Amino acid sequence: MNIKPESEIILEEEINLYDYWKVLVKRKKILIGIFLVPLVIVTIVSLSLPRYYRGESEISIPALPAPNIPSVIPSVITAPNIVRLIGNIDDSQKVKIFTNNPGAIKSVLISLPKKSTDKVNIIVDAKTADIIPQAFKDILDYISNLPEIKREIVRIQAETDLKTERIMEATDIKIKKLIEVRKANLTYINDMSDMIKKRKQPLITTNPADLIRKDGDLSLEIISLQQAKIDMIKNEELNVKVNAGRLGPPSIAKQPTNAQIKQRIIITGLLSLFAGIFAVFFLEYIDRMKVHEK
Repeated sequence: MNIKPESEIILEEEINLYDYWKVLVKRKKILIGIFLVPLVIVTIVSLSLPRYYRGESEISIPALPAPNIPSVIPSVITAPNIVRLIGNIDDSQKVKIFTNNPGAIKSVLISLPKKSTDKVNIIVDAKTADIIPQAFKDILDYISNLPEIKREIVRIQAETDLKTERIMEATDIKIKKLIEVRKANLTYINDMSDMIKKRKQPLITTNPADLIRKDGDLSLEIISLQQAKIDMIKNEELNVKVNAGRLGPPSIAKQPTNAQIKQRIIITGLLSLFAGIFAVFFLEYIDRMKVHEK
């Protein structure tokens, strides 16, 4: 068995590599053409396409009370259920959600954060940064008007309004009773004053200072309850309503995203380079086959 010396093996490898290089140089125009043409086309097309701004925000789901009826399933306003209901937002949904300018929204991604069960992550890609805040509000409105969510909001709102109404009624009754007690106390003070002026002995010996102090305490309690009632009325005037969640402050990129453009150009460059090298050696193989046939 003949074993080639190590020097001859290294020399053959150098010769083979040099032969490959000569093939590439020989057909360099084909290699450069196949490499550059797709790369230039993809680069021009990618740069001419509209670039989008990205905004991120989250919806914090409130801790809502469960239904009063035990047999009813607990509240459907949960982060997993919202993600399940809204799903992937397609073009038809964009028209429903973004009624003002649906064409300006490229994509919407709704997902659950890994370490939270009461939040929903939202990512919006849009043509301009100024429409992203309104886009988040439109998404929250859309979620709030989903049939299942809307029914739950109506139920909770009705229970909240009923509870508020009962609290106000109870406050009115308490204020009315306190006013009657204070009125009786003032009447008693006036009667005692008249009897003292007429130098008559009161039927019940009571310190007038205690009665005056009691009147002050009753007055303060009445004012406090009246102020609490005013605060509840103001809350109704401010239209504080139950909704599907609270929208957090959005984070919007100052520059349009170009990660996909770079990625597309790099992948095209690598593929076209490999395609060019394959084409060069394939043509070389065909030429050598023709020579052998002759």
